[in-house]
Amino acid sequence: MRKLVSILILGVFVVACAKDTKESKANSPMSVARIWLENYYYHNNFELAKTYSTAETAEMIDTIKTMIFPEQSAGKINFEIKNIQCKQKQGAKTAECSCKYEEEGEPFTELLYLVQQDGQWLVDAQMAAEEELLLDEDIEKMTKDFEKSLDKMLEQ
Repeated sequence: MRKLVSILILGVFVVACAKDTKESKANSPMSVARIWLENYYYHNNFELAKTYSTAETAEMIDTIKTMIFPEQSAGKINFEIKNIQCKQKQGAKTAECSCKYEEEGEPFTELLYLVQQDGQWLVDAQMAAEEELLLDEDIEKMTKDFEKSLDKMLEQ
């Protein structure tokens, strides 16, 4: 009986160690970006992609899933990740990953922004949205340029 309990405890310990090792491999910006891309784009496993997402990003995934993919198609697309490069300042809890992939033979490049929350790296769409926001001066300049080009068109 003691041998059986010892073997059972040893088995639980081995499984726990194996799980910790696997999780630690999936806790760098590059590995999280790869897992997120593969599950979001290729496998359409939105639930797994959400586990590597901030709350805001998970909410965005749910919205996109219901609006764009109401009925999941069974066919798989040709998807291949070519390269992922991440930039992270020493000790920073944010990272920017440039992800190059091909979907049905067409090349794409996507920037993924990651944040570290409670020790886990997560894809953060909110951070990406903040990076893409135009400054008021940019919007004002674009408006003036548009008005000038419109005036020129009307003069002709």
